[in-house]
Amino acid sequence: MKSLLSLPLLLLSVVPSFNLASETAIKNGDIFYLGITDDKSRFTARFRILDNEKTNTGEEGMFLLCETLVSDNGKALKFRTENNPSSNMYQGSNAKKWCESFYDSHFSDEEKEWIIPTYKSDESFSIHAPFGAEKGPYVDFKPEKNALDGDHLFFLSAEEICAEKYGLATEEDRIAPYHKESEGYWLRSPHIDTFPNDVGFIFFNGWLMDFIQNSDNVFLTGGTYARPGLNIKKPSAEDIVSIGDNQYCLTIDKDKYQASEPPKFKVKNPLPMTILVLVLTLFLLGFMFIGLPIIIVKTVKKKKQKAVAKNENN
Repeated sequence: MKSLLSLPLLLLSVVPSFNLASETAIKNGDIFYLGITDDKSRFTARFRILDNEKTNTGEEGMFLLCETLVSDNGKALKFRTENNPSSNMYQGSNAKKWCESFYDSHFSDEEKEWIIPTYKSDESFSIHAPFGAEKGPYVDFKPEKNALDGDHLFFLSAEEICAEKYGLATEEDRIAPYHKESEGYWLRSPHIDTFPNDVGFIFFNGWLMDFIQNSDNVFLTGGTYARPGLNIKKPSAEDIVSIGDNQYCLTIDKDKYQASEPPKFKVKNPLPMTILVLVLTLFLLGFMFIGLPIIIVKTVKKKKQKAVAKNENN
């Protein structure tokens, strides 16, 4: 009888072990592995769980954000590539096309069954400029209807990337590395028409601002990259495996990943950016208070000279 009772224990000892994650064990900020790693684009398949209960549209599921930045086959990524873009909307952009292509090539068919197509319209959004006073200038983004229209992989909006509920409220929270250094990454939010060629952007020091959409270099201080997000179905405990402390993957991928340490990288010195902003601010102030009055005076003077010359000819 004793040998029969010990048989189940014996069988368990020879079965390969892995830990099924309970639904309550997974929390916001944990790492979820998904996708096919790619050294050339620096895609690590590490996603941060922003919401372990809801998608970014509020439906049941999980909302994930790539922990590290991704390139376009080793190159910086432009939001739009035209010399004179006619629009700064996410729909129709090269950024959206890149996301679609990357989704097709970097996720298995089994993983794609878990990824939810996302439909979402973005509202207008404003945030204080990072270098301004509390009541200083704003960075303003305009709404976009159907910004996400069945997208499986997408860039975050300006509102999402600074949301406290997602753990992204501070500049430090928003910093992300490309390989061994922090770099800038695109958002999907179009700037209002005061700067019609700009879209939302997170600079290498975590500033949420806007940047010229057909550029691939941030004032000679770094490249422009992707940090895609996605939504997946709400998994049960049997659907997820724990592969390390606060690190998980789908059970179908349990032999695909190994737990790893958070990426080590250097945060670039923000001083050059700060100096550049100050120089641009001084230039604009100088133009407003010195250059603009001079232009007005010269314009008025020319008009008077033309009027005098016209009277003399008559």
